[in-house]
Amino acid sequence: MSDGLTSEGLLKFAAIAAFGLAACLLALIARHSNRRARAGAGALEADLASGRIVLSGWSAAEARDIIADFAKLYGLGAETFAISGEGPVVQVTWKRPVTANTALYLVNYLTYPANRDLSGRQAVAVGVIPVPASVAPAGVAPGTLAKIFVPESDTEHDLVHALTTGGRTFRISFTRMAWEAIAAARAPSLVEQVAFKDTP
Repeated sequence: MSDGLTSEGLLKFAAIAAFGLAACLLALIARHSNRRARAGAGALEADLASGRIVLSGWSAAEARDIIADFAKLYGLGAETFAISGEGPVVQVTWKRPVTANTALYLVNYLTYPANRDLSGRQAVAVGVIPVPASVAPAGVAPGTLAKIFVPESDTEHDLVHALTTGGRTFRISFTRMAWEAIAAARAPSLVEQVAFKDTP
C-alpha cells in the first residue's frame, strides 16, 4: 500500500489505541480506589440521612448497574441506594445514612462511571444535600441545602462544585475534600431545573 498504512502500521496503530484506552480505564479505576481508601481513612460519621441525586443520560437499568458498581467499590451494601423513575431522568436516594463525602463521590461517579460507554450521550448528575456540620464551610450553617454537580466543561474529573440556597458557590477537590469558595460555579443546565429539595 503506497498511499496508506501498511498492515504492520495498522497493527501498531491498533495496539497503541488499545493501550491508551486501557491506560485511561486503569487510571479511572485507580482514582476511585484511592477515593475509597481516603473515605475509609477519614472515618467521617454517616450523618447524611436525607438527600437525592437527579440523573440524566443513563436509563434506570444502567443507573442501577452503576450504583451497584459504586456500592461494591466503596464497600457499601447494595441495599443502601434506591432508584426511581424510568424516563430520561431518574432519581437516586439513600435508604440509610451515608457520609457527605460518599454523596459527593456518587455524584462524580454517576458522571464518570468506570467501564461504561455513553455512546454520544452526556451524563449529568445533580445532588441536593443538607450540608452536615462535619463538612460545613465557614459561613454556611449546618443543614443548609446545597446542589452538588460536576462543573460544565470539566477537565479534572476529580472534583465537584456546590451551590447553596444562599447563592454561595464552592469547589470541592477530592484531593483535599475542602469546600473552597469560588466566584461562580460552572453549572450544567440541569442544575437550574432541580429544586432545592433533599427529599423526592
